[in-house]
Amino acid sequence: MDIEAVVARRLSKAVGVPGRVEVAADTSESFISVERLGGGGSMFEPVQLAVDCWAGKKQRKAAQALSEKVKAAVYDLDEEPNIFNPEVTNCYRQNDPDTGRSRYIVQIQVWVCE
Repeated sequence: MDIEAVVARRLSKAVGVPGRVEVAADTSESFISVERLGGGGSMFEPVQLAVDCWAGKKQRKAAQALSEKVKAAVYDLDEEPNIFNPEVTNCYRQNDPDTGRSRYIVQIQVWVCE
């Protein structure tokens, strides 16, 4: 299972913005991107993911609002086959250093059994 793609697709649908596993440099719209941070070496170890919530330059409030939607939607990930006990573990603001675009990062963990 490509857990990044599954989570990006599911959260995208829930929050109403595009979901990606790669960040396109030329996009100006709000979107989310999902990156695997670690874990998931076995079914006894949760997968840690970062869900970056992007908004346009100087749109911190929009990025923050998107992160709140993502945090609420995370708990519905267990409706996906083979994904269990989704949990938000952290949320913080970190603007992109290259572009200055506003983003909030929601860190989550999920258990995957396949």
